[in-house]
Amino acid sequence: MLLLLAACVAESGSASPAGDTSRSHTGDTASDPLETASAPNDTAPDSSETAGDPDTGDHDSADTALDTGAAPITGPCAAYAPAIGFGPVQDPGLNELSGLAVSRQNPGILWTHEDSGGSPDLYALDSAGDTVATIHLEGVTNNDWEDLAIGPCGAGWCLVVGEIGTADWEHSVLVVEEPLLDGTAEYTLIPEVRPFTYPGDPEDAEGLALFPDGTPLIVTKRADATAGLFQLPAGASELEWLADIATGAAGEDLTARATAADLSTDSTTLLVRTYLHLYEVDVTNPRAPGTPVVTPFALELQGEAVAYDPIQGGFWQVGEGSNRSLFYTGCVE
Repeated sequence: MLLLLAACVAESGSASPAGDTSRSHTGDTASDPLETASAPNDTAPDSSETAGDPDTGDHDSADTALDTGAAPITGPCAAYAPAIGFGPVQDPGLNELSGLAVSRQNPGILWTHEDSGGSPDLYALDSAGDTVATIHLEGVTNNDWEDLAIGPCGAGWCLVVGEIGTADWEHSVLVVEEPLLDGTAEYTLIPEVRPFTYPGDPEDAEGLALFPDGTPLIVTKRADATAGLFQLPAGASELEWLADIATGAAGEDLTARATAADLSTDSTTLLVRTYLHLYEVDVTNPRAPGTPVVTPFALELQGEAVAYDPIQGGFWQVGEGSNRSLFYTGCVE
């Protein structure tokens, strides 16, 4: 296989990082962004009231044409509409979802997985919340899977799972080629396992994203209202520290811990979720990121999954618990 190169809300009144600003949040309707026949089930409560050097040469730009009949979105939204609820997730056994990625080659599909101790499986959901297909990853265990990303590999796309939680466990990313779904309900694939260590003390992490060239970006989860950004260069087994970012106000603890992440298609913006906030961070130069910007989203208990939609724009999110809604926050046109 071609290798890709390279926990509940307790303080609802917490403040945002000093110096941040909020993106606007307008509009009130949304069609199904995954282009399926299902209708939205509700409008989400929003959290909008909470409040470099452009040329690093480190990563290739995102210029891959997406084979979906729609032009790829090259950056984040300038403004967001209210979040709309879809689903809910139909399988009551999927009650600890902790990763999310939007498929490029399978229009209408969201890939997800369970948190620590779950089956070593990836689930393809449609926006009605139905499980369309399941991929079983053979030969590995879900010790503490925390996030999921999709990136290019060869002529297709690969799903990359972050076995990145719990600081004192072995960490790795797991890589499998994304199948072109054809009605098959179950797949069994052997992942490529890429173990890694931290340059210093090991950290707990719950955020994983991919640069356009496939380089994994790890976003750590800390108790001091910060997160560390690390990358795993091609051929390396040790992470490289890039920068630290603020994920909450000084003194904020549980609600400021980073629980999920994703990169915009053009890799200029990092989406970071915490238990109380959602931030967009300018990472045009990932070694000198901008100030986190508060972004409106659907506030959920135990939310640990978020993903940009590279085709329709906006982003998706889902929280832990049985029969949870899939929320979509789209761009204002």
